[in-house]
Amino acid sequence: MGMTIAEKIIAAAAGVESVKPGDIHTVNLDRLMSNDGTTHLTIDMYRNQLKHPRIADASKLVFIVDHNVPADNPKTAASQKKMRDFARENGIDFWEGKGVCHQIMMEHYVRPGELIFGADSHTCTYGALGAFSTGVGSTDMAAGMATGETWFKVPEAIKVHLTGKLQPMVSGKDVILHLIGLIGVDGALYQSLEYCGDGVAALSMDDRLCIANMSIEAGAKNGIFPVDDIT
Repeated sequence: MGMTIAEKIIAAAAGVESVKPGDIHTVNLDRLMSNDGTTHLTIDMYRNQLKHPRIADASKLVFIVDHNVPADNPKTAASQKKMRDFARENGIDFWEGKGVCHQIMMEHYVRPGELIFGADSHTCTYGALGAFSTGVGSTDMAAGMATGETWFKVPEAIKVHLTGKLQPMVSGKDVILHLIGLIGVDGALYQSLEYCGDGVAALSMDDRLCIANMSIEAGAKNGIFPVDDIT
């Protein structure tokens, strides 16, 4: 049996011919995104917990201030300044007040087939563009910054076969809410939700982005769509 989309991306990132669910591999990261929710914690870990702190590849990093714009109190302002200064010191792409982090990533960085870490649970949104993307915590983000790689457990997959087309006044949001209703909020725990079928072609990018975005609400490690002309 062939590999799923997610397995193919992980295999490529690990530099091996094939992987299977449950395997643990060291993989190269194509991109790392961090926003103002937790970047200050990542910076503290990087500076205080690593014996010889260094950034493996600053061109892979993107820092985005979007959760509290403008800063709502002095503490938030200080954490954003730490983020801003660190980005400047290390040549990291920095965005502030330019939109939601996932919007910026998809419009300027994400490419099909990439493996991406983001310090936000809804990083799985990028699966709409055919990337394997998942949310991580500050510790994994700091380690990824320093090494450019991470260890990864290959998830099992759930094939979501979409057929037909949406009726008037129905959107991708309705599709993913219905799916979550069917399988439950933990129905895809640490699994890859892989959307396929002729129904995919009838979905706009907005619909795909919404469906991929909310895959985490079913506990999924990621959600991912095939790449077609619409993509």
